[in-house]
Amino acid sequence: MSPRLSIGVLTARREARIRELASVGPLLQGSLAEIGVTCGNPDCRCARGEKHRSHILTRKVNGRTRSLYIPVDLVEDVRAWAGEHRRVKKLLKEISELSEKIIRAHVGTRRAAKARQAVGAASRSPGP
Repeated sequence: MSPRLSIGVLTARREARIRELASVGPLLQGSLAEIGVTCGNPDCRCARGEKHRSHILTRKVNGRTRSLYIPVDLVEDVRAWAGEHRRVKKLLKEISELSEKIIRAHVGTRRAAKARQAVGAASRSPGP
């Protein structure tokens, strides 16, 4: 079991992740895929099995996969944008997890304080 971190440490970690969001660049949801396509020309090499290479961006929209053709000159940009989307998504998940840990630590701290207060009050009360 990992040691419990203080609320201050958790808050500092969360603030660091939030600062990382300031460097967000262009982003794009989806996955870049390279596919093989045929052009339809019966004399082309693709008709003999050596397909042309093409790139598409795929993503889910309302539970269905949607594809978008990516021109060759944009492939590297789209790859970077999709990577940036994954990075931001990971950062947001980490921020959310740290916020949850802060809440849990706060609740634990309050419970411990109430318990100490109850023990202190019991020790100060006159006995029968």
